[in-house]
This record gives sequence, C-alpha cells and structure tokens, in this order.
Amino acid sequence: MMKQKEEQIMSPQAAGRYIRIVGSFSIIVAIIFAFAGVNDFTGANEIFFQLASSGGNGVAGLDTPEAKMAMAIAGGVFAGLMAMYVFITAPGVEQGSELIRKGTITTILIWFAVDSGASAASGNAANVIPNSVFLIVYLAPLFLVKRTA
Repeated sequence: MMKQKEEQIMSPQAAGRYIRIVGSFSIIVAIIFAFAGVNDFTGANEIFFQLASSGGNGVAGLDTPEAKMAMAIAGGVFAGLMAMYVFITAPGVEQGSELIRKGTITTILIWFAVDSGASAASGNAANVIPNSVFLIVYLAPLFLVKRTA
C-alpha cells in the first residue's frame, strides 16, 4: 500500500521540470504584464483588466504615468520572483534541498497574501481568484515532490 502512495508523488526531477515549465511561462506573462501601459500587443492585458479591475476600463484604465509605472514595477518584480522559481527552486528541489523547498513555499505564500490582500483592499477582490489558481499551480510540485528523510 505504501508503494502505491509513493508512485503518486512527483520525483524531484519531474518536480524540477514542472517548475521550469510553469516558471518560464510565468516570466513571459510577467513581461507582457509589465508592458501593459506601453503596448498590449497580445490583448491579454485588456482581458485581464476587464475581468480583474473594479473599474472595468481594461488597459484604458492605465491612463496615468503612475499607473503605467506601477504595472512596469509589478511585472518586473513578478518576473524576478519567477526567475528565482526557475533558476533556484527547480535545481534545489532536484537536489533535495528542504531549505529551498520550504523557503519557496514561504515566499509564494507571502506573495499570495500581500497581492490578494491589497487587491481586495483596493476594491479588486476578483484578482484573488486567479491568484488562488496560481498559488495551487506554483505550490503543487513543492508539496508533491518525493522527499528524503
């Protein structure tokens, strides 16, 4: 019975591969997000802002230099967080580092709490929904990876 349970847990190599794929995709998304105030060439930011912003003005709601700067900073910080996930967490998980695994869990929980709390406080509680999906996606391999004693 114990053997079946172990088969359902990710190997460190599978977890590392998952982290690299999800993290690399997230870096691309963060870059697109950062440039929302400059050029929404994909249309993704328009959709995001229509759904997640209480103003419902889409990218047109980013009509001040300060709002555009905030988007650039937020996207850049998130791209950096995801670079850490790809270049530090993935190899650390593959090597069995509990320090890196637990540190990444804490880091992602802090991101979730601050981002979701600030979104709700600013009248954009709908952003908690995609944040919750991202939370599960980012934490799954960290909780499912097979760990050594």
